[in-house]
Amino acid sequence: MTIDLEEYKRRVVEIKRQAYENDINEIEVEKIFDEVFEMLEARQASKSCNLIMMIKSLIFLVFALILGMISLYNHPSTHNILLRNLQNFIYPGMKVFRKLAVPIISNYPSLTEFYDEWCLVENSLFRVAEMDCWPCDSIRSVPDLTGHNITASFNPGIPYTRIENGNIVNLKELFKLYKNNKAIFDRDASRVLTNNDSFRTIEEVLTARNDLYPSKYKDVHVTWRINRMTPGRIIRKLFPKPVETPDWWSQSMEKFVFIDEPRSPAYTLPNPECSNIFMRCTNGARLLHMIPSPECIQQCKPSTIILPAHHTLWYNWWYWRPVSLPATNSTEISINYLTSFC
Repeated sequence: MTIDLEEYKRRVVEIKRQAYENDINEIEVEKIFDEVFEMLEARQASKSCNLIMMIKSLIFLVFALILGMISLYNHPSTHNILLRNLQNFIYPGMKVFRKLAVPIISNYPSLTEFYDEWCLVENSLFRVAEMDCWPCDSIRSVPDLTGHNITASFNPGIPYTRIENGNIVNLKELFKLYKNNKAIFDRDASRVLTNNDSFRTIEEVLTARNDLYPSKYKDVHVTWRINRMTPGRIIRKLFPKPVETPDWWSQSMEKFVFIDEPRSPAYTLPNPECSNIFMRCTNGARLLHMIPSPECIQQCKPSTIILPAHHTLWYNWWYWRPVSLPATNSTEISINYLTSFC
């Protein structure tokens, strides 16, 4: 804060003039000035003292937290009890936080750029030490559980399929949805991963219309990842949330659309942010090789299924890492939609 000395002098002269007009002598005026300065100095000292106390309190709090963490780490029983009790509050708490963030993200959509990419690079060498693989060690095939009610006690290691009565979603329908929302998709979900060097964006993929004009070897694969709120809501018009989803599951923001020509090569399905995976085939068919996760490869056995249109696959990536392959005698482009639930 800058002080205007000329203004200060003018105010002092004005005060002395008014004191003279009211028969207040020079000694009393000087005494008044001294008292005012003492009050200001006391107020400033109080602010400094409060700041010092706040810094001391913050240092004490940080020290107490560090000491508490060290104590928990070196006391396994307390550590396990705390983790076990907190675990039940993690997902409900994040669900509440997500609902509170919706109006903020709606008003400031550019904030979604901060979670558009993966925060961490996946470590392919990471393994969970001594992981219990009993949920999948007796699985020898993928059952069809259409019409069955999935309860909270259902074995998470069992992959299963269901039959749906939804509409066919082919490349034509995707192209129509893109055209009607071009500005949003170009801004928030334009990039794709593909084995075709001529494709860089979803616009290039859809306008090529490989369903009408197939590539030379009919082997194009495209992964379209959608991780923002606005395009995620739009894509759900074609791929709605399945009605059989358990009530205690919450859908993640991250979504994938796989576009495969009949001879598209094999690729491993991604591991989204949540472990409960849902994959829906809306056109064509793909062969899925259910491979156990690296931690469970010794105890659990692989299996293979065909996922045709109107079928969904449900699995948990803690136990299974499916590989998508071309289906035998397939002649049309397959469209598959994948998302996850926490």
